[in-house]
Amino acid sequence: MRPHLVLAALTSLIGTVDAGAFPARMRTFEKVVSAGHTLTVASFSSLDPTCRSLGPMSVSLIDTAHDGRVQVEEGRDFPSFSTLNTRSRCNSRKVPTTFVRYTPSPGYTGEDEFALEFVSPGGDVGRARFHITVR
Repeated sequence: MRPHLVLAALTSLIGTVDAGAFPARMRTFEKVVSAGHTLTVASFSSLDPTCRSLGPMSVSLIDTAHDGRVQVEEGRDFPSFSTLNTRSRCNSRKVPTTFVRYTPSPGYTGEDEFALEFVSPGGDVGRARFHITVR
C-alpha cells in the first residue's frame, strides 16, 4: 500500500502512473516561466482514504538550480487525484500540501535545471529533474 501513496502524491507531476516501482532513471519535467515570476513546479499531499493528512512530503535538492531559487513551502491546496483513485473525494477540500516553487534570478532568461528527491511520510522515495525555460 505504501508505494501507492507516493505514486498518488506524484500523480500531479507525472500524470498517468504505472502501479509498479519507480523507474531506475530520473524522469525530467519541462516547465516554462516568465522572467520575474515564480512558478509552482510541484505540489504534494499525502492522504489516507478518509482525506486525513499522513504528514508532509520531505523534499531535498539533489542538484541545485544555477540561475534561480528553489523553495519548498508548506500550505493548503485542493489535491487533484484521478477519479479512479479512492482519494478523489478529497479533491473538493483544501488539504495540507507541500509546494515546490522556482523563481528565476532577477533579469535572467534562458534555461535552468534542478533535481529533487521526494520522501513520503511512509518512507517511499521518488526523484525528478526539472528543466525550466525562463522567457
